[in-house]
Amino acid sequence: MLHPPRRYPREWEDGGGAFGRWYGEQIVASTSNRTGQFLAEVALHEDPRYVPSGSKNALIRISHAIAFTFVDKTDSGRNTFALSNFAGAAAGGFVGMGILPEGFNDVPHAERRALRGLESIAIRNIITEFRPQWVPILRKINVPSILPEWWTPRHP
Repeated sequence: MLHPPRRYPREWEDGGGAFGRWYGEQIVASTSNRTGQFLAEVALHEDPRYVPSGSKNALIRISHAIAFTFVDKTDSGRNTFALSNFAGAAAGGFVGMGILPEGFNDVPHAERRALRGLESIAIRNIITEFRPQWVPILRKINVPSILPEWWTPRHP
């Protein structure tokens, strides 16, 4: 790891074993995040698709994307609290408690990991919101698609 947290045990800081532990923890956190989010979406009938803002104002669009972290649509199309985003973030944050070394497997660290999960949803929403503007620019300068089509769905 390039910059491991302070007080990490030696076996988590250096070498291939440390990378394997870190990578495994990331895979477990990501998988539990997506699984928790999916199960909550199914149980609560939430529609996980991001609906872009119709505004041209960048500040309004960014605010809309961040708000979509906290508000989802139901299967019927009405707004609801995005409990599935919080369930997924909590699952991703708290699963690490069983894997991480002593001192990093406590509730405050789990809460920080859960907040990072919510941040990643907000960032993904912002990227999706501005996708129509940045994809043509990247194509023009011959940069291949960074995100696959299924990750940032197109909406009319």
